Amino acid sequence: MVPMVALGSIVTVAMVRMGHVPFFFRPLHFLVFDPIAVFTFAGLTTAAILLRRRTEWHRRLHFCGMTILLAPAFGRLLPLPFLQPWAWEAAYATAILFPFAGAWADIRRSGRVHPAWRWGIGTIIASFVLVEVITYSPIGVSIYRAVTEGSPGAAVSPLDFAPPPEGALVTGRT
Repeated sequence: MVPMVALGSIVTVAMVRMGHVPFFFRPLHFLVFDPIAVFTFAGLTTAAILLRRRTEWHRRLHFCGMTILLAPAFGRLLPLPFLQPWAWEAAYATAILFPFAGAWADIRRSGRVHPAWRWGIGTIIASFVLVEVITYSPIGVSIYRAVTEGSPGAAVSPLDFAPPPEGALVTGRT
C-alpha cells in the first residue's frame, strides 16, 4: 500500500505539472481526487487488516477499499469523453454500486446491514464530498497553484477542460 499511495500521488502531481491531465477531467479535480482516492483505499484496507480477526468486518472493509480502486477501472470502460463534465462522478457512481450490492446481500441474508458497510460506504461518500469541496474552493486553487508553479501546468486553467487531442487515437499499440 505504501508504494501505491506514494507513487499514485507522485504520478498525479507529475501529470498535472506537465499539463497532461486527461481532457475529460478538470486539472484541479484530477490533482485532488487521485491522492484522496489512494489514501481512502489505504485507510479502508488498513482498517480491514487491523480487524482481520473479526472476519465480518475484515472482508467488508476490504471490499469497500477495493471499490475505490474500481473507479479508475470503470473510467476505462465507460465513455468518459461523452460524460464530460461528469466523467469522474460517473466512474465513482458506478464503482460504489458494489458495496451497496454487498449491503443489499446482507439484508437479504440476515435482514440487516452489517455496520462495516455503513463505515465503508460512509468513508467512500465522505471522500467524494471532500474531493468536491477541495476542488471547488479557494484552497484547491491554492494547492493547484503551489503544485504547478514553475511548470507547464501553471499555464493550464485549474477548472477548465482541455480540448480533445487532435489526430489519430494513440492506444499504445503499433
